[in-house]
Amino acid sequence: MLRRANSEAEARKIFAQAEAALDTEKETPAGADVRASRTIRMLGEEHLKDSIERGKQPRTMEQRESRLNAHILPTIGDVPVTKWRVDHSRKVMEKGSKTIFSNRGREDLRGQLAAMRKLAWRLGWLDRSVDPLDGLEIGRANILHGATAQYVDPRLRPETRQVRAMADAADKLCGPDGTDPLMTRLPLFGTKIRVAGFGGLRLGEQNALRAIDVFLDRGYVHVNGSWITPRRQAGFRGPVKNHTLHEVPLPGSLLRDELLPRVKELLGLPDKATLQQVLNAQEAERQRRADLSLREPNKNLAWWNYPVPTEDELWLFVDTVTGLPVKPELHNERWHRVRRWVEKNDPDNAWPRTIVYRNLRHHAATRWFHDELGESWEVVAQYLGDKLATVLNHYVRAGEDALRDSVGKLANL
Repeated sequence: MLRRANSEAEARKIFAQAEAALDTEKETPAGADVRASRTIRMLGEEHLKDSIERGKQPRTMEQRESRLNAHILPTIGDVPVTKWRVDHSRKVMEKGSKTIFSNRGREDLRGQLAAMRKLAWRLGWLDRSVDPLDGLEIGRANILHGATAQYVDPRLRPETRQVRAMADAADKLCGPDGTDPLMTRLPLFGTKIRVAGFGGLRLGEQNALRAIDVFLDRGYVHVNGSWITPRRQAGFRGPVKNHTLHEVPLPGSLLRDELLPRVKELLGLPDKATLQQVLNAQEAERQRRADLSLREPNKNLAWWNYPVPTEDELWLFVDTVTGLPVKPELHNERWHRVRRWVEKNDPDNAWPRTIVYRNLRHHAATRWFHDELGESWEVVAQYLGDKLATVLNHYVRAGEDALRDSVGKLANL
């Protein structure tokens, strides 16, 4: 092995590694032919494998695989890991900049290169003295004074009147009196918009809500799962983001007038069933699943994550054609149909095209929980199922209150 080293310095280095491996009872250094066969392509495969073993979500895996196949492998896939340098990383970023226009997207690409570098160091494929990302900087975007890079501009947080207008329009277009069969496939679309706008649930969390997750007597929904739709695979109910269960309070009118009738329907109760009858039926179903979970070897199972066939779950929001939660693509297409209808028929409350559906979560956090209900940011973070630091980075800008006070004082001068 030493005779095949490129130089005396490299031979001495390998010899030192071999001695260290013997001293610590670790694997001896690989031969030159093995090291040459360890390319970036092989490292990419190891990175995906490692991500799966660490329990990354299917959507996250899809994004990492896409970045690997679209930008990293076509550019430096055949480069041996031992020869990976900053110039190679710069070529990847240059290729990515031609199709990735957002700063966040470029940061994700650089982040994946950093993860692969860390794995290469851990596997011993790349010497830790070599940093192939050293000096690789991404052009910084302009940041508003007092805000972080993740700050959500207030212009991207919809007004409550706009949320109500969209939900009312969805009631009209998707309800039983709707005339377009493409819209009536999502019969409770208006209710779903209100759950998003006044509860702040992510789309996957909205889709994963079931009759047993609604605590009508306590005034909240228990967010304990997410509907996941991997590419080329059937959807399934997976864990909530960050594995953080949380409760979200909803307006009483939304629970009483919209969710309660749906829960009765799913539990097979008559329309005239009392609230107590509904609560009893819900608790009976929760207890049934809890009892079944006790028989399983997996002790992490409970009533809320006991595996049930998807067609047998008590989904609140479904696509009537499939009987399952709607696919994100279909959901977004119907959302834009509603947006265009509001733009034409209620222009004063039109939903700006620059604001996407997921920004309903931003409305719930700022306009509703914080401003309307007066909740602290710590409480808002609990309702959203996020870390406090994340919420502060998104919505709080240092000096904003002082600026508002100064503007008020100067208004009449």
